[in-house]
Amino acid sequence: MKSATTYHEQARRFYFSVVILLCLSFTLGCTRFSKQKPGESPDLSQPRQSFYSAPLERFNSGFVNIVTGPFELVYQLKEEIKRTNLIRGFIPGLFRGVTWFAVREVVGVFEVGTFFIPWKPHLEPFDTDWLHA
Repeated sequence: MKSATTYHEQARRFYFSVVILLCLSFTLGCTRFSKQKPGESPDLSQPRQSFYSAPLERFNSGFVNIVTGPFELVYQLKEEIKRTNLIRGFIPGLFRGVTWFAVREVVGVFEVGTFFIPWKPHLEPFDTDWLHA
């Protein structure tokens, strides 16, 4: 009878210590990875990003890169033709479009695959304003 009581007591201590460690990690996690030095005023020019929201932003960025990758074909072709003319800009624009399509797709898959690492996104989001014009 005594061994069952000590087993339950050990299990209760273990679960209690796990709960305490989780509470400490959630409350101290954001301050531990802060780039702000002690005594320094906070930089309020950028939106606040916690250690826990960075992976979600990275996953979102990777997903958006995968979805908007095909738009690079049309966009780069359009920009090259606008920069030169239809005849001189078609082949280089098509080459740039295929290249940027491949780059955006590979970076998107990489960011989705490694979203749990709190890095900044590798590419700027695709500008879709030209689609509405």
